[in-house]
Amino acid sequence: MEGKDGYMDFKQLKKSPLRLCKFQICKTIAFKLFLSLIILFIIIFTITTIILIRQNHSQIMEIVENNIVRTGDIIKRSAHYSMLLNRREDVHQIINTIGNEPEVVRINVYNKRGVISFSDLDSLEGTKVDMNSYECYPCHSAQNPKLYLTSEERTRIFKGADGNRVIGLIIPIENQPECSNSICHAHDPGQRILGVIDVQMSLEWVDNALIRNRKTYVLNALFITTIVSLFSGIFIWLMVHTRVRDLIKGTKEIAKGNYDFRIKLYSNDEFGELSKHFNEMSEHLKKALNEIKSLNESLNIKVKEKTEQLKNIYDHVNQIERIASLGKLSATVAHELNNPLEGILTYSKLIIRKLNNGITDEDKKKIISYLELIASESERCGNIVKNLLLFSRTSEKNISVNDLISIIERSLMLINHHLQLNNIQLERDYCCNYIEFECDKNQIQQALLAILINAVEAMPEGGKLTVKVYCTDSFVNVDISDTGVGIPKEHLNKIFEPFFSTKTGGKGTGLGLSVVYGIVKQHQGRINIESEVNKGTTVKLIFPKKIIGEIG
Repeated sequence: MEGKDGYMDFKQLKKSPLRLCKFQICKTIAFKLFLSLIILFIIIFTITTIILIRQNHSQIMEIVENNIVRTGDIIKRSAHYSMLLNRREDVHQIINTIGNEPEVVRINVYNKRGVISFSDLDSLEGTKVDMNSYECYPCHSAQNPKLYLTSEERTRIFKGADGNRVIGLIIPIENQPECSNSICHAHDPGQRILGVIDVQMSLEWVDNALIRNRKTYVLNALFITTIVSLFSGIFIWLMVHTRVRDLIKGTKEIAKGNYDFRIKLYSNDEFGELSKHFNEMSEHLKKALNEIKSLNESLNIKVKEKTEQLKNIYDHVNQIERIASLGKLSATVAHELNNPLEGILTYSKLIIRKLNNGITDEDKKKIISYLELIASESERCGNIVKNLLLFSRTSEKNISVNDLISIIERSLMLINHHLQLNNIQLERDYCCNYIEFECDKNQIQQALLAILINAVEAMPEGGKLTVKVYCTDSFVNVDISDTGVGIPKEHLNKIFEPFFSTKTGGKGTGLGLSVVYGIVKQHQGRINIESEVNKGTTVKLIFPKKIIGEIG
């Protein structure tokens, strides 16, 4: 697992069985379903636990509030009779007795002026509290004074001196008839509230109980979530993952071509139905494959028979085409050679007759003109035979690495005197000064010369000859353009046919462009001609890009 430098090889780590196994498990639908259920369980049990904790808190606090209310009522009722008789010691004893209870923090009795008349802490008796304090504010607020308070308004929760929470309850002492009629401390009958009892109880045991209950709820939720998740995972693994794995194995076997494979999954649920249809599909595929194989075997036999028949027909048609082409070629060659040979024969007889009758100076001149005509016609016959041989020759090409620009320049040099005699302006447009190109140098030069000579002959009154060379990603292009007479559109599709020529007066043999076409095809290239009458012609040579190097 370590590389050459002692570090962990990342590629080997990616291919390790453990990592691959984990990665594959994470991609399974069973894992995704299991993970979704766990998340759902966590959400459900979290919400349930929060609701239970809040309900427990509300219930305990409700019990505490009821407890403190009952404690206040007990104090109020216990001290009622002693207060009517003005037995302060009895009232003081009652308050001290109840104040000694573990949960009780403080008991104070305030008169209507805010002075503490009784307290379980002797040092507080006789002291006066601020009417704007938290416990007095609801009743004595200058903006919104209240005569009667609700249970929630009379209850308050705050932190005590020891840092624990304390709940306080204010219990009003109402003026009753026996209070106002009492001799000892008669009160004004119109006064409704004589004072209040402030009972304060510690919530330390409540908070501890809430913490214990909260922990219990959380642990129970975690335990239930773990148990449910575990059983859900086992159920999903057995009922989903293993069955899906069998189905995947079946599809892989079918993909490999094992049409005899069957899934052994028997159940009444969707997986059982799917496996049943899968096995039926495998059986149908096997039957179809056997039918296709038998059809292919019979089809191969029939194709072989038809191919043999077509080959025989093709050979027969090819033989007929060769005979017809040979007949057409023979007739064309005979016609092309017959005209110059007939002229040669006629003028040869005239020369013989002149020689037999004696010759004068005037006859000598005629004989010389006849001989020049015979030489011209003989040269024409030789060109016909030469071009015909070039057209039909299938000798091997002499392929080598050459400079395409040098071949073009050499061809232009050979026709330079024709350009000067015909007042033709030459223009060069090369993409670079040197191109190494794999070709038969002589054949490419022969093709270029034929195209250049045609361009010169198309401009008898002078004009402009343009040679353009440029390269693309896959091809090297040579465009030769002239401003001559052009070629009619109806002749463009015949321009490469043997013995077809647009030149008048018997100047052309009709084999030049045919030879060029053959040379270009031998070099796996293409030749296109664009022409317009009285505007010029452009010959485009396109060769595959066999360029070893370019130097600009």
